[in-house]
Amino acid sequence: MVDLNEIVSGWKPEPVEASEVIGAWPTAAFSAVLDFPAPVACAGDSLPLLWHWFHFLETPKQADLGEDGHPATGRFIPAIPDRRRMIAGGRVRVHSPILIGERIDRRSELAGVTVKNGRSGQMAFVTVRHEFRRGADVLLTEEQDVVYRSQPTGQLRKLAPGTHGEEPQHDRRISTPTGPELLFRFSALTCNTHRVHYDKPYVTEV
Repeated sequence: MVDLNEIVSGWKPEPVEASEVIGAWPTAAFSAVLDFPAPVACAGDSLPLLWHWFHFLETPKQADLGEDGHPATGRFIPAIPDRRRMIAGGRVRVHSPILIGERIDRRSELAGVTVKNGRSGQMAFVTVRHEFRRGADVLLTEEQDVVYRSQPTGQLRKLAPGTHGEEPQHDRRISTPTGPELLFRFSALTCNTHRVHYDKPYVTEV
């Protein structure tokens, strides 16, 4: 059996930096996905909250994708055999708005990794922190939590029976009709090729 503690012990990938001019096209494209009559922001306007996800995209070669459609290797991806990946959560703190048309620098680093035991076995929780800057000014800080586990293809998870919990407390709630077309367009805008977004046999059988 794979011991995730041994795999992530001493794993300390170096930070990585990138720079990008925040173009207006992704905002216009996602505005259309949501059926807005016009783009919600244009050059010089503030980028809507969380819409930075349409920027700083990774575009790996097709040959570099794993069996799940996600990159097989990466700066902040632990070398877990038969890896399964899922977003576990995240936090965003906005210090100042990002403006469409300006050049932004992003620094990404490993913020922490923790192995936990769950109903399906060991899980490695990896937190990556991104800082978006304009010069020396930090505009936005985001932490993304990703959970990884080892599960060979076709092996079912052993989950204990349970029920869904109550809906968490929140200040706002937005209901948007969804379907395969919307998911396809969103996945394209985020350059997300993970098979859980479009491959039903993979989702139900793997």
